Amino acid sequence: MPKQLDPRRFELIVTQLALGQAKTKVIAQIRADDLKLGQFSCAEINAKRDQYFASHMEELINQALVDVWRLPMFAPLSTTRRVK
Repeated sequence: MPKQLDPRRFELIVTQLALGQAKTKVIAQIRADDLKLGQFSCAEINAKRDQYFASHMEELINQALVDVWRLPMFAPLSTTRRVK
């Protein structure tokens, strides 16, 4: 019998993936503007990440939901078992 899905753990992982995607987009934008990451503190980058996340939340969450099912811990058991 497969393990029960822990909704809090699932929500946390989806949120963390979405925030990670937002941070990646912010860093890409900083580099596209020909600026160096060293010019920004972690707090500044995280503030920009939070702003980006707030304005693009729906698309980031939707993408994270797609990505989370690719993680081995959430993949269906039938696809992770190997046939001998």
